Amino acid sequence: MLVPYGGGTNVTKSLQYPMEETRMIVSVDMGRMASIKWVDKENNLACVGAGIMGQDLERQLNKYGVCTGHEPDSSEYSTMGGWVSTRASGMKKNTYGNIEDIVLNCTYVTPTGIFTRTHPWARVSNGPDMQQMIMGSEGNYGIVTDVTVRVRPVPHTKIYESMIFKDYEIGIRFMHAVSKTSSANWPTSIRLVDNTQFQMGASLKPEDHSKWNEFIEAAKKFFVVKIKGFDPNEMSAVTMLFEGDEAWARSSHKAITDMGKQFGGMVGGPENGMRGYLLTFLIAYTRDLAMEHFTLGESFELSCPWSNVSEIQKKVKTRMYAAAEQVGFGKDRVWLSFRVTQLYETGAAIYVYLTMYHKGIDRSTVIDAYEYVEDAARDEVMLQGGSISHHHGVGKIRKKFIERTMSPNAIAW
Repeated sequence: MLVPYGGGTNVTKSLQYPMEETRMIVSVDMGRMASIKWVDKENNLACVGAGIMGQDLERQLNKYGVCTGHEPDSSEYSTMGGWVSTRASGMKKNTYGNIEDIVLNCTYVTPTGIFTRTHPWARVSNGPDMQQMIMGSEGNYGIVTDVTVRVRPVPHTKIYESMIFKDYEIGIRFMHAVSKTSSANWPTSIRLVDNTQFQMGASLKPEDHSKWNEFIEAAKKFFVVKIKGFDPNEMSAVTMLFEGDEAWARSSHKAITDMGKQFGGMVGGPENGMRGYLLTFLIAYTRDLAMEHFTLGESFELSCPWSNVSEIQKKVKTRMYAAAEQVGFGKDRVWLSFRVTQLYETGAAIYVYLTMYHKGIDRSTVIDAYEYVEDAARDEVMLQGGSISHHHGVGKIRKKFIERTMSPNAIAW
């Protein structure tokens, strides 16, 4: 059994194999397949090795004046092959697309031979499309070795922005309204965080001891709380990035912020927008730090129709607290947070964050307790019409739910 290893960032136990496996297991290090083979600027194409990591890919493509724009939270360490294998999504998908929109061809080595298209055509009508079967296959059929992707010129303009809303429900309604506008006007990235995550982000803000900045911060808080009447324990925040041609970026920025004001939103400024955007990359490191202080944490994601976005989060939250209580973790030991992280015309992607404080609890039971709570959450997600995954893949953690996603014939095939 050959097991490809890229950046090792998966969160679904894909690389954990059972002790009872009798076949020889060989880990295939993809690290040497990390070069850019060629760049074709005339046709907006580039061919890259499957082992190249996200930040390295963009850094090298930038030398040619182009980029893919694919930026998952894990882009510091995750690889092109991993993105294809898990059908990944990135923070800037509104402008650049998800991975299936970016990839035009790939070389896929299987036990029976090599699969590839003879040319990276813009589109073809013959089927079935084997490339779509490779997307999300998680290494079950073979190993991706190189990928031909669509590239675009490096954007001229980046505008970060943020808005604060009175509560999370109003924020959800704003996000839904944005989804109903022309997708050509959607921000490159737009994310809504609940109050819990909003407060966490504020707590991670670097200290500035200058008297002037202390005065400005105090004035802002006074205006938000006393004048606007926002409750610090209820308000939510949206962070946005507009990236591309300057005229488009400024036009879209104005249109979306004007829309936000119609929902009572208050512009929070570019600094907070940038900080909120970068917080996504920081969360993985805060999780590792928390583990040193008796706190186990992870996230999972889903997608659902707009009609379910609000209710599914409420029901999942209730179910998770109840499940945690059953395994000895009261509300004082559990931290839950939600974020609407991707827009579609028909629905949205939602992140669920779970941490459990286990000091004083038998350590041998903690992981089982955590997985019990996450399984309960996943069960509730699917009961409420949510998906098994939006972009992390299935792996072994979610395999038990796969029969609830498609018909028996599809699974058998």
